[in-house]
Amino acid sequence: MNEQQNTQTVQAGYALFGKGDIPNLLKLYTEDIEFVIPGAPQAIPYAGVYRGKEAVATFFAKLHDAVEFERFEPTEYIAHDDKLVALGYGKARVRATGQSEEEEWAHVFQMRDGKVSRFQVYTDTAAVAQAFQRSSQMAM
Repeated sequence: MNEQQNTQTVQAGYALFGKGDIPNLLKLYTEDIEFVIPGAPQAIPYAGVYRGKEAVATFFAKLHDAVEFERFEPTEYIAHDDKLVALGYGKARVRATGQSEEEEWAHVFQMRDGKVSRFQVYTDTAAVAQAFQRSSQMAM
């Protein structure tokens, strides 16, 4: 696949994510997809490494249970060969604490045969983890 097709695949994935259409989003991934979400799972409930479509579906369920996005928007795409980087911004409310968190992020996609084979997030995990802390924990 060429860089333009890879970019279109990733853009389609973001559109499906925005609609909450996870079953069709999963169709854009290889069977052996690997998702790498930074952070400690005890601080960020959806953090971890997920391998395979079933595990990635679990990630999306954990993400949905943990946060409600107010804004989630990729702002720039940088494609080279079979890699694509998306830069973007997100603002979400943590369901358990009611606290908001804002972040700029970079998502790195590895493509294979027109599908995403690896996805890795780069963001400020300390800021995300802080939004998951209850106010009483933050006062300590």
